[in-house]
Amino acid sequence: MNKPPTVQNGATRMSRPVALADLTEDLLWPKLLRVPALALRPASITIGFFGLLAASLIGDLTKLWQPSRDPSLGTILSDEIERGASGFWREGMRGIQSADGAAWQNAFEAVVRIPRVLWDYFSWGSLIGILSIAVLLIAGGAIARIAACDFAHGVRISWVEALGFSLKRWHSLLLCFAGPLLIAALVWLAIAASGWALFSFAWTQIIGAVLFVLALLGATLAVALIVLTVLGSPLLVPAVACEDADAIEAMQRAFAYVPARPLRYALYVILTVMVGMLAVAAAVAVSSGITSFAVAAASAWAKQPPRLFSDPLATPSGAAEWFLRLWIGLPLLIAAAYAFSVIFSGCTIIYLLLRRVVDGQAISDIWVPGVVPGTAMPSDPSAGANPVDAAASREADDED
Repeated sequence: MNKPPTVQNGATRMSRPVALADLTEDLLWPKLLRVPALALRPASITIGFFGLLAASLIGDLTKLWQPSRDPSLGTILSDEIERGASGFWREGMRGIQSADGAAWQNAFEAVVRIPRVLWDYFSWGSLIGILSIAVLLIAGGAIARIAACDFAHGVRISWVEALGFSLKRWHSLLLCFAGPLLIAALVWLAIAASGWALFSFAWTQIIGAVLFVLALLGATLAVALIVLTVLGSPLLVPAVACEDADAIEAMQRAFAYVPARPLRYALYVILTVMVGMLAVAAAVAVSSGITSFAVAAASAWAKQPPRLFSDPLATPSGAAEWFLRLWIGLPLLIAAAYAFSVIFSGCTIIYLLLRRVVDGQAISDIWVPGVVPGTAMPSDPSAGANPVDAAASREADDED
């Protein structure tokens, strides 16, 4: 029940009940609960849908010269990334808890084995995987931009604008991941070449033994880059999307934020994963229910229902079954696109909240074209109003 108005210093102040928003307004972690709603934007799901579809089709190009029964590059790549991430997390946590050096070695092996497995399967064809990853990063950058504009300014940009933003920065999105790994690979090659030159002959081994400390220094740099890249990977794409950063600035921000607030970062990631898993599970349940309902209704009175109704994973043998396979898999693919959107939307919110904690920057402080960074002033005084306000005005006009 509302309280009557109170008078303070001659002014009437209306009282109202305390709402939940009043209690959580100054807290940062409850903002992570907005991830499922932000990821549900049609523009984000559309970009995720076509991004996953394009990456899958590119990965399937290896079937042109591989036996038809062999798995495609996309299948192997997704399996190895999942196995590598879970292995790194499992062995890394075991190494932290038990101070076991072998566990850390196994954690790094889980990551570095990915390119080796791809090379063993596809040789030079594994380079197609780079193109698939680039497509996914471009799609992820566009989704991160949509989430950043919505979360920071409440402005919903179109998928065309977001995709254009990401395409112009494809090199930054790719190099912020590939750069540290390339440096680590160059360090490995330098150490390997030095080892061959200094330890292949008896008379040079004393020199190699004395200079081995340089190999340790190089290995320290390489391992630090790999660890920071793996741990900071959720922040790299959002850094490009929020700051219009190049690859170097994105790496600097991600590599600085993670060790600055490791516990806060871990809690944000864990909470986002929990919320995201619940949202994705609900999306998968809804998509499966839609498919099951349609299949059950379509086959209820059919005298000879297609075998795909009873075995959706069967290989299509005709045009009718190809179309059925396409439509049966469509709801689940949309759910996968939503999961893809949840990942990059969640990473973007984590980045903005962690930046707020570490640097003290306002959440609303993101790069906007035509605006001086860190201010609401247009970079060109003759440009007029803030582009963010202009975008909001355009959206309101469209709704009207």
